[in-house]
This record gives sequence, C-alpha cells and structure tokens, in this order.
Amino acid sequence: MSEPLPSWNLSDLFSSIDDPAIERCLRKAERLVRAFVLAYKGKLSKKAASALALKRILRQYEAVFVCALKPIEYAQLLFAEDLSKPERGAFLQSMRVRYLSIQSETVFFELELLTLPDAVLKKLSRHPQLQEYANYLVKLINSKPHRLSEREERLLDQKSLTGRSAFVRLFDEEISLKKFSLNMRGKVKELSETQLLDMLYSKVRAERKAAAKSLTAGLKEESRRLTYITNTLAEDKAIDDKLRNFATPAAARHLANEISQDMVDVMSSAVTSHYGIVQDFYRFKAKVLGVGKLFDYDRYAPVSSASVKMPYAAARKNILDSFRAFSPRYAEIASLFFDKQWIDAEQRKGKRGGGFCSYATPDLHPYVFLNYSGSLREVFTLAHELGHGVHGYLMRDRGILNADTPLTIAETASVFAEMLLFEQLKREAKSPQDLFALITGRIEGIFATVFRQISMYNFEQDLHAERRRCGELSTERINALWCKRQKEMFGSAVEITPEYAYWWSYIPHFLHTPFYVYAYSFGELMTLSLFSQYKREGEPFVEKYLALLAAGGSLSPEGLVKPLGISLKGRSFWEGGLALIAELVSEAKAVYRRG
Repeated sequence: MSEPLPSWNLSDLFSSIDDPAIERCLRKAERLVRAFVLAYKGKLSKKAASALALKRILRQYEAVFVCALKPIEYAQLLFAEDLSKPERGAFLQSMRVRYLSIQSETVFFELELLTLPDAVLKKLSRHPQLQEYANYLVKLINSKPHRLSEREERLLDQKSLTGRSAFVRLFDEEISLKKFSLNMRGKVKELSETQLLDMLYSKVRAERKAAAKSLTAGLKEESRRLTYITNTLAEDKAIDDKLRNFATPAAARHLANEISQDMVDVMSSAVTSHYGIVQDFYRFKAKVLGVGKLFDYDRYAPVSSASVKMPYAAARKNILDSFRAFSPRYAEIASLFFDKQWIDAEQRKGKRGGGFCSYATPDLHPYVFLNYSGSLREVFTLAHELGHGVHGYLMRDRGILNADTPLTIAETASVFAEMLLFEQLKREAKSPQDLFALITGRIEGIFATVFRQISMYNFEQDLHAERRRCGELSTERINALWCKRQKEMFGSAVEITPEYAYWWSYIPHFLHTPFYVYAYSFGELMTLSLFSQYKREGEPFVEKYLALLAAGGSLSPEGLVKPLGISLKGRSFWEGGLALIAELVSEAKAVYRRG
C-alpha cells in the first residue's frame, strides 16, 4: 500500500544494541540474583514457613526477572524486525546466554519449595496473604512429578542454547529470508513467504495457482533442511518428555495450559465430528465462484469481484470504533498502541512473517508485530494482536508470575477482539454483496482458527507418535501424515493437490511451541460462547469480561470463566460454539440468496 506504515519505538526498553543501559540492567539482575541465592538457597524450608514471608520472597523472585527479561525481550523484538542482519542474531544469542546464566541461578527456588510437604504448600496456596500467588503455587504443585534435580535442570537450560533454541532460530531465518520465484505470464518475480500467502486471496485464479506452485517449489528446495529441523526438534521433545515423565507428547502443553487431556480430547472430538460444516461451506463456495471443483489454492478466493483493501488509517478507525462500542476503557487502552508507537506494521525486507504480541515486562507494556498488507485478513490480524495487547496491558498489575496466561485464555482475548470488529463491519456494510463478502471472510477465519487448528493438532500427534515409534521420518512420510489430516477435514469438497503436501513445513507453531495450535480452537469456541452471552447481557457483561482479562494467570482457565457462568467440562459447551458456526454459514447462504 502507498500509505506509510508504522514501525515500533522500542526506546521504552533500550535505545540501541549499544545502549549502556542494557549492561546496567543485566548487572542489576545479576546483583539481585546473587543476593537472592545468598539469602534463600538451602534455607527456604525455614524462611518460607509463613505466608507473609513467602509473599515477600516471591516479590523478590519476581524482581530478578523484571530486570533479567528486558534485554532478551529487546533482542527478540529487534531480531524479528530484521532477521537478515547478523549482528542482531549475534546480539540475541548473547542476551540468551546472559539471561540463562541469571535464570539458572534461580532454579533452586521452585525445587526447594517443592520439598515442602504438599499439605503445607496447599495450605499456603489457600492463605489470604498469598491470594495473588495462589494459582502459581497450585501450578507449582502440579509440576512436581515432572521436575528434575537442580543440576539436571541447569544443564538442560544451558544446552538449549545450542539445541532447541538454535534450531528454532535456524528455521526462522530460513523461512523469513527465503525468496520464492513466481512465474506469471513469463515474468519472474522474487517474493517473500508473506507476499505469496497474500496472493492466495487474489480474485484471479491463475494468480492463486501460481502463488501456490511458487510456495511449494520453494519449500521443496528447503525440504531437506526443514525436515531435518522438524525431526531433530521432535526427538529433542521426546527426550525432554522422557526425562520429565510426561506420558504423551502433548501432556506438557496441557499442563502448561492448565487443562486436562480429557478436556482437550472432548473438544477435539467435537470439532472433528463437525467437519461436515467445513465441507458444506466449501461446496457452497464452489457454486458461488462458478467452479466445478475447489482446489486447496482456492480456499481463500474472494467471493466479491471488488478488490477489498483497507488503508491502515481506516483499519485503525474501524478497530477502535468497534472496541469503543464495547467499552470506552477497552478502546482507550488500544489507542495507546497507535499513539505511542507500540505497533510494528510495515512490511520490510528481512522482517519475520506473521504477527504476534509480546507482553514485555509488567512495568512496561506489550508490543504488537504484524506485516500489514491492507487485506481484510490483515485488518483482523491487527484486531487480533491488539486483543492480546489489551489483555497484556490490563494484567500488568498481577506481576510477572501471573503474566504467563495459559494459551487457551490468551487466544480467547484475541479472538474476542476480532468478533468486536466483525460486528462493527457488519453494521457498516453498504450492500448485501459487501455483507456476504464480510461474512464469508469471517467464516473462513473461524474455520482457520477452529477446524484447521484441530486438524493440525491431530497432525502433530501423528508426527510425534510416529517419530517416537519409527525413528527419523522422511519428507514424504511427513507429507503423507499432513495430507491425511487435511483430507479428513475437507473431504471431497476441496481437492488437495500433490504440491500442498509440503505446506506443513512453513508453519512456525509446530517448532516454536509444540501443540500450541489447539489453543486457537479452544479460544475461538470459548469466544463464540462469551460473545453470545455479551449480546444477551449487554453492559453487565463488559465489566466481568474486563475483570477476566485483568486477572491474567492468577486463576486457572476454569476459575477465570466461572464468574461468567461458564463450565468448560462436557461436550455441550463445545457443541454450542460449533452450532453458532453452522448458524453463520446459514446466514451467509441467506444473504447470498437475497443479494
């Protein structure tokens, strides 16, 4: 787009790689951790005996990380800005080394707390003086069967520098810096992954097909390395899971998300049993587009002949208006991200693809990152990441130990923001055709969040199970596992081309955070339920929802939604969200008939 797009201002962290404040910050963290070790190592069983004493110790523990995290946070954000600059990669690695040196000194703390009898820890977690740390202590108790000795924990931390984190960085650089050759009408262009993925939304079928072929060709070129990285990280996870006594590959993620395997299984089963919604919609879309068969590269084809691009200024206005209609306070917080340059939106050479929101430390504020193209999809991405941003801003007072919310709740916050924007754009639709395009786009966004993520979760389960059973997997075998789950979702409604088999290999979540993906489905289905409740209750719902966000990780997911009268147990909750998706498909069909 021709308009200038913002890059963020990171000066609230540091002014540059050479900022002397970085070294001062690290030295302060090192002094704090030395004092902490001297005061408490080998002494916690006596010094943490009372609730008031433990509260004071936890505050000191948090203070170490408020200092220690700032330099590595800054390094990660700088690296995401431009992966092509070696000095930024080197800076990130050096900050990881310094951070882990500090963090490893604190490993004793939780391990010594866990030497206290469970009954004592549970009693402390229920003490009024420790209410703000109650859920942290419950999570700590639940983690006990999976903890190692201090020496083992420190060794694993140090080895991660040349192990897992190194391979993840390699993947990020390979994908972000990769140039894909696009041949259109005899003219060859070199495009990034982000630019090619944008082309899948083109109204011209030949462009979508060419983009898909270009992406596949580029992934094939990298397939040996990407397959090796995937195998290596899968084996690394298997070793970790064995050492930590996790029974299944996904068990560690469930523990971190504070939900049970049974709960995830019920949700996953409910979603897969409704794949018919996906297939019904894509058969309908094929008729709308006037094609006999939809191929994988046709899924996001626009249903309107008009080219829909929204300038960044208009996106800002629409998002803030939608937030303001919900709550002036909610919109006021989101406005800060625009006004204070907490958003990096411009597309640049070397910039990492995708989008994210980084919470930084509680004494500062979150940062939002995306590659804004002007498409409606990117408008919703901006709203999505701002939903994370408002969540992070509201929970700052909870402290650093409660800033690590389960992914399931984190994605609820972001998807709720998307729903607010959707309702705003529906109200402003100028014609049935515009309304139809908006609704179908939202449906496809929901499909990507609910059904696609569960198909990817099932693929991850297949991948890790077979890797552990059979050893290193070939590219072709991983391709087959991927296609099996994709075909299961699309049925005969979408033709999966042979080239699509390679498209698992560019998805970062599989490597960055194994089994992250089901949290999107969880968050979307919960959001549909919450949004339905909001439409019924109106203003009384708003304060309850803002309180949920402000609570951060101080409560479990079940505890967070309990004040809203929601129970996450049982299939009926998930079925309710899926029924709302089916209703949206029916609404799209009705609007199409009227238009």
